[in-house]
Amino acid sequence: MTSPRSDPLDLLRRIPVPEPDPARMQATITAARARFADPAPAPPPAPRRLGWRIWLAPAAGALAALAVVALLMPQPDAPQLADGAPSAEGRGLAREPVTAPDRLAEPPPVRDGASEPGAPPGRVMGARPPQAMPPPDDALPAIAQRHDFDGFQVAVRAGGDSVTLSFLRDGAELAFDRRSLDPGVGFALLDAFLLAPPDEPELLLVQSRVGTAVNWDVFTVRPDGIRLSAELSRRVHDAPDRAAVAGRLAAPE
Repeated sequence: MTSPRSDPLDLLRRIPVPEPDPARMQATITAARARFADPAPAPPPAPRRLGWRIWLAPAAGALAALAVVALLMPQPDAPQLADGAPSAEGRGLAREPVTAPDRLAEPPPVRDGASEPGAPPGRVMGARPPQAMPPPDDALPAIAQRHDFDGFQVAVRAGGDSVTLSFLRDGAELAFDRRSLDPGVGFALLDAFLLAPPDEPELLLVQSRVGTAVNWDVFTVRPDGIRLSAELSRRVHDAPDRAAVAGRLAAPE
């Protein structure tokens, strides 16, 4: 143990103080001065940006891949082999036309050879408007009813779900109208007469009942056939009798 009167720091006095080395100090100072005096090295140049040119090569590759896929894909109209693979010989061949169902077409009504928009109002659910192109005479069903009018006759033939009307005069018969009916809907011919306006084709006016609705239809009679006039039919479709029909047709539009 040390004496309370002694101080451990007094032992430092016994350690010799090292003398500085002038040569080492001078070398250190010289190296420091040289480090600060030399210019800093230039940074490496930054890579040049190519912008949109970088995407040019990938885009070209993608377009080439799409072109190859389009060439390898089978055409939809190519015939199929037994194993389901498309035949290369069938590419470029036209498809066979689709055959229409065996039903009478229902074109829009025609007046004087030109189509007219719309059908006459007053039609009822379950009946289609009269058609301008009835079936040929040799395909007509058997006569169900024959109605006598002033100087002509109208034959009504029922076949399946339709009714065909024919105009008979001077020994000649011409089918001019066909009505397609829904099941349970009846048809009845009520009246018919002819009008001969001056400087105009002869008009055939037919009143019929489809279901519970009664309508007049107007047809133009020409040497080349009898056609429905939608415009005139709209004017007279709900007339109560012949006199009203004639009056409406004579009145200016």
